[in-house]
Amino acid sequence: MKKYLYQIKFFIFMRVLCDGIMALSIAALPALQKQLFDLLTGDDVRINSFVTIIVIYAICLLLEVVFCYLSMIFNWKGNLKFEQSLKKDFFRSIFSYKYEEFSKKEIGEYISIQGNDITALEQDYLTPLVDIIQATNKIIIFGIFLFLNVDWRISIVILLGSVFTIIIPKVASNHLANKRNAYLNQMGLYVSRIKDFLEGFKVIQSRTRNSMNIEHEKSLNKTTAMRFKYGKFKCLTMALEHLSLNFVSAVAFIIAAVLLFKKEITLGTCVATFGYINSFIGPINDFMYDFNAVSSLKHTKEKILSYLKEIPNDNLTIKKEFNDHIIFENVSFDYKGFSLKNLSCKFEKGKKYALIGHNGSGKSTLINMLMDYITPTSGIIKIDGENINSLDSASIMYCLNQHEHIFLGDFMDNATVFSSYSESDVNNTTNKLKLNIVDVIRSKNNSDKLSGGEKQTLAIIRMLTANTDICLMDEPFSAIDAKTTELLEDTLLNMKDKTIIMVTHKLSEDLRKFDEILLMENGEIIQKGSFEEIYKTEQFKNLKKIS
Repeated sequence: MKKYLYQIKFFIFMRVLCDGIMALSIAALPALQKQLFDLLTGDDVRINSFVTIIVIYAICLLLEVVFCYLSMIFNWKGNLKFEQSLKKDFFRSIFSYKYEEFSKKEIGEYISIQGNDITALEQDYLTPLVDIIQATNKIIIFGIFLFLNVDWRISIVILLGSVFTIIIPKVASNHLANKRNAYLNQMGLYVSRIKDFLEGFKVIQSRTRNSMNIEHEKSLNKTTAMRFKYGKFKCLTMALEHLSLNFVSAVAFIIAAVLLFKKEITLGTCVATFGYINSFIGPINDFMYDFNAVSSLKHTKEKILSYLKEIPNDNLTIKKEFNDHIIFENVSFDYKGFSLKNLSCKFEKGKKYALIGHNGSGKSTLINMLMDYITPTSGIIKIDGENINSLDSASIMYCLNQHEHIFLGDFMDNATVFSSYSESDVNNTTNKLKLNIVDVIRSKNNSDKLSGGEKQTLAIIRMLTANTDICLMDEPFSAIDAKTTELLEDTLLNMKDKTIIMVTHKLSEDLRKFDEILLMENGEIIQKGSFEEIYKTEQFKNLKKIS
């Protein structure tokens, strides 16, 4: 967190400086009130002194307003920069994760951290943290003015009583932090639940709507209850703080009244006492409130900082060329009852491979392991003899999923992934395809509104624009019409410089276009060869019957 505080050090310094000048202006007011009352109750009332006090009093009020405004401006600028830096680094850190690491948490949790936790850190950690510095400055300034202008006995009572009240937030801080953390964790679960409900909007209709509302309200009620528990305890600690401060004020008030009755202090000193009680007690109250606020965000701060770590893949070797082959050596993978058993196979540069088999046979798992989306339980995968765990293969390998994500931007934003690839490459790709559907896709301002087939076509354009040597595809034509599919498939499979590994459920004569077919079942490759060789096997005939 020091890094982000250092980035806004100028704004913090200026805010503290402005607040210090404001505190001096406020601290001078009871002293001026004392002089005014002592002047008016004295034997010699001088008009010049009277006017001087009034003018200085007015100047102090003006300075308080001006520097209060400047303090708030620096506060806004610093807080916004702090939040912006945290959110920027949070996304940079998340974007550097391996997919396997990223997918361990719900997307809703990431959204909650970005939208709720970081904002809470800015509002309830940074602001109170700086306020503690400001409150400390005020306590020092008001303390000096207190001892200079008020009877020492009253000053000691106010000072000792105020120090005692600071103990309260320290005692309550851990319990308050735990309750705040429990609420924020539940808030993250609630955001994930909301995302889940909205993504399933098509399922919501007259028969399901009431049950969905009940399910939502269960999650909402639990979140509300967690927040109330946190709020109730926070209210209790604040009430105890106010009680202790009011007790100090009452004791100081009684002592001042007795001393005035005994004529041991002047009326002006008594008036100044009452002014400094409010002025001195106020920063103490702010200090306790801010201390509790900072303490309550302890777990949230630790959680956010755990995400803002060094890029985990910065030690990978960037693989810029694919020269020869991909090899799976005795690769196994186990997950929730599914097993891939000692798989060994080889994919050679420039050849076209089709992966076929029942759903759940391991086709997509093979692709996901090659993309390093998941880690094999045992065995090794190599590209040109190098372990993929040590490689950054983005320059040579691209994976196209069946439900490839299309961003909310326009055609060019999606095809270039927001200018990651050049527009000229996009234009070259679309010119080679010569498809009418491309013009339709280009005309849409929001690509998320495209049909399923249009989205898949755009995803293929994006893959071709990336121009990698290896293209991995998982059912890339499932939503595209037959004519467009044939044109795209022919284009892809006729590219001699591309190595293509495609998962497909098509068992037609079109499989002749591939150099080799791998038939998978229950996590194993049970047959492989050309279409003519595979077509004659009993396993292929059985697969075709079921399909």
